[in-house]
Parts: sequence; structure tokens; C-alpha cells
Amino acid sequence: MNRITRLLTVCAALLVIVPAANADWSENFDSYALGSSMDGQGGWAGWGGDPGYDGYVTDTYAYSTPHSMAAIPTTDIVQPFSETSGEWEIIGWIYIPSGATGLQYFIMLNTYVPPTYNWSVQLEFDSDAGILEDYYSTTSTSIIFDSWTEVRLEIYLGANTYDIYYDDVFLASNAWQTAGVNEIAALDIFSSGGSNVYWDDFTLIEQGGALEQSTWGHIKTIMQ
Repeated sequence: MNRITRLLTVCAALLVIVPAANADWSENFDSYALGSSMDGQGGWAGWGGDPGYDGYVTDTYAYSTPHSMAAIPTTDIVQPFSETSGEWEIIGWIYIPSGATGLQYFIMLNTYVPPTYNWSVQLEFDSDAGILEDYYSTTSTSIIFDSWTEVRLEIYLGANTYDIYYDDVFLASNAWQTAGVNEIAALDIFSSGGSNVYWDDFTLIEQGGALEQSTWGHIKTIMQ
């Protein structure tokens, strides 16, 4: 059996014995009633427990049909987490229609125990200027209007760092925390009076488990 044949055989076996990365959380808004408030559904809650900071289920736009969440001018809605170690990838898809105005934010916190908070990520979508800016590095790029666009973070809690990608293009790298804790505590979708934008298909997935690393090392040995 030559090396290529052996590699294909091992890869086929891995499809059976190696589990996929653990999807700790996902949200596509499709199971909720059209027009319903997200506060109190799927673990979402207004900032600090205030239901007035709501987001709403809509079918105006959807990355995966039929629904997404509309972040309206008063939205400040939070999904809590409790991840304390490991490497993680969080993805959300945003749709900003042309003609949108004001500021909308993608925020993550390492501490969210109201009234105690500590921020790790603040991505500002300034529709008036057409600019997405990372608050901590001040790195910016142009907003993509009228198209579903991926926002992705790769978070390395052990190294206390994270990388930001927008439309699959690297934007910046920052420390996860400087005055908080090395934990993933919450996602916050916040509007500072901005007009409606739309979010869909969030996932938080742990990356690089020990079994995955050791198995791919075995493949590399076979190829040699």
C-alpha cells in the first residue's frame, strides 16, 4: 500500500473516530415566532436584565431562512456564556442595508455579573461613515452594505489574545483582557441609536481538542 493510499485510508477512518468540534452554542432565530421579542428566549436578555433593550425576530432579511434578529435603535441584548479555558471561534453574520444610519456594535465581555462588567471586544459599525472600527486597536475597514457578511473572532484564552476577521479578512489582534478575567462571559448586540441592522447564524465552537491534535500528528507521520 503506497503512502497516498494509506493516507486516504486513515482519513476515511478519522471521519468515523474523530468527533467534530463541539458546538457549545448556536442561534439562527428560525424557531421563534415572527415579530416576537428575543428577551427571555433562547437565553437572551436585555442588558442588566432590562427587557427594554430588546431585539426582535424578523423575516425582512435572513442569512438562513426564514428568520434573523433585528437590532433596532434601542437594542442592547445579551447572550451569556461561561467558558473559562480553551480556544474558541465565535461567528455572527450581519446585514446592514444601504441607507442605514448611526452606530451598531458587536461586543463581547469577559465579566458579566450585573452590575459588574469588563469588556474584551467592541466592534463599532458606523453606517454614516461607512466604517467598521475595532475600538481597542482603532483599526478600521469599510462596511459591506446590502450583503450578509461574516464577523469572526478566534479567541485564545490561554494566551489571553484574540483575532478579528471581517468578511474572512484579518482586521486586528488584541489582548482578551487587561483588567478582567480570562473567560468568555457574554455576547452583547448593542445599538447606540442606530437604525435597524440584522444578525443571524451565531455559533460559538471550541477549537483544537487534544484528540484532534494528536490524530493529525499521526497523519503527518504516515505521510513521511
